[in-house]
Amino acid sequence: MLLRRSCGLGALLGTGLTALLMESLALAERGLPVTRVISRMTLQQILARAVGDDVILNASNVVDFVDNGSTVTVILENGQKYDGDLLVGADGIWSKVRKVLFGHSEASYSGYTCYTGIADFVPPDIETVGYRVFLGHKQYFVSSDVGAGKMQWYAFHKEPPGGTDVPNGKKERLLKIFGGWCDNVIDLLLATDEEAILRRDIYDRIPVFSWGKGRVTLLGDSVHAMQPNMGQGGCMAIEDGFQLALELEKAWTKSVESGTPLDVFSALKSYEEARRIRVAIIYGMARMAAIMASTYRPYLGVGLGPLSFLTKLRIPHPGRVGGRFFIKIAMPLMLSWVLGGNSEKLEGRPLCCRLSDKASDDLQRWFEDDDALERALGGEWYLFPAGNENNELLQPIHLPKDAQTPYLIGKKHSHADIPGTSIALPLPQVDELHARITCKDNAFYLTDMQSQHGTWISDNEGRQYRAPPNFPVKLRPSDIIEFGSDKKAVFRVKVLNTLPPPTQNEGRQVLQPV
Repeated sequence: MLLRRSCGLGALLGTGLTALLMESLALAERGLPVTRVISRMTLQQILARAVGDDVILNASNVVDFVDNGSTVTVILENGQKYDGDLLVGADGIWSKVRKVLFGHSEASYSGYTCYTGIADFVPPDIETVGYRVFLGHKQYFVSSDVGAGKMQWYAFHKEPPGGTDVPNGKKERLLKIFGGWCDNVIDLLLATDEEAILRRDIYDRIPVFSWGKGRVTLLGDSVHAMQPNMGQGGCMAIEDGFQLALELEKAWTKSVESGTPLDVFSALKSYEEARRIRVAIIYGMARMAAIMASTYRPYLGVGLGPLSFLTKLRIPHPGRVGGRFFIKIAMPLMLSWVLGGNSEKLEGRPLCCRLSDKASDDLQRWFEDDDALERALGGEWYLFPAGNENNELLQPIHLPKDAQTPYLIGKKHSHADIPGTSIALPLPQVDELHARITCKDNAFYLTDMQSQHGTWISDNEGRQYRAPPNFPVKLRPSDIIEFGSDKKAVFRVKVLNTLPPPTQNEGRQVLQPV
């Protein structure tokens, strides 16, 4: 970003970036939460429109610059030259401005490659959960609501750098890597178009003490590239831009009032000093989050080779205890500081965007009570045929939330002597009246009606058990229900705002109990 004398500081303060930041400041001054998740591409489009096409020069890579003392001359790849009052290198982790300033230095590979995409998908818990993190051994998956009915996601997988995918093969590979994960992950991947999936290896750079020289400084990833585990890389660049604008504005005001030349050098040094410690701390937090996510082990034995048999004992890993303590006690305090910014313009207000600023007062209860969070799900409940040889004979079943009408599972299409809606499964091990599903307090319960071959449930932990006769068992999303034991009537419990793509239900019409 080259700031030219002909534009002056007013042009800088009129850019979309500063306008966006000042809008956030206005919100803060009115006591409103300023933190929102927005797609990076959408934000770039907003800023580009605000700046104007006549200001942005695409395909104009900087290859060199000359600090003349009173101006900076930038030399582009095509040989063109431009003069300005100062140069801000905001050209990313592989910054050419940084290289000219300080020489070549290697970035640090995190050990992970990252696939990312945006899908037209609305999770059923969209009103209660906006940001999700799913952990696995040497893998983790993050998704967030970016508005307009879209979800953005990041899939991290430990592997050497420089890997490539076969043409149109990213989605297929992801479904193999994460194929055994929960529905929250699989449904989102299935809803993403192949061309919307990008891949990149994750690198970062240790923040340096000095950010610039003379009339040249750095901003964002060019000086403190960090891993995307806290979603703060772009946010730190925006904070940098805000702080830089403040320092230049103060220098400009001082120059006008005193009648002295604009002191660019002092303004850039003040900018560095105001930002250096904060970005270093958040950089360290992002690395710490990567270590926590990538070394997660739910049970003893995971990743221990010959000792992996211990996972069958379901012994919780000791690290989960410390992790729960951190998430419950330390994380809210940490996020309040991270999200709060450090601008002096927020004097008189706590430097935070409190978790309690969220629209719902139920956040803490949802955080501690999984049942309460499930009851708050806004989607529709379905039974989808699970993979088995009898799949083509079964239809997905919609379970409306009707507390007055139970759903009767059995061979028959009707049970005149028992009130309820019948769902017929004419299969060998399904009894005339096999099971009943009822709805209460926005949750569903299954009761086995003393069936001969039983009703079997497999939960998210991989445990399978036979439902006790005449005793209601609460169903949870992703549970597998097997009516009988011959694998011919197997369904997965799913909660959806919209039906999954045809690849999952093969275009069959959902059975609507009436």
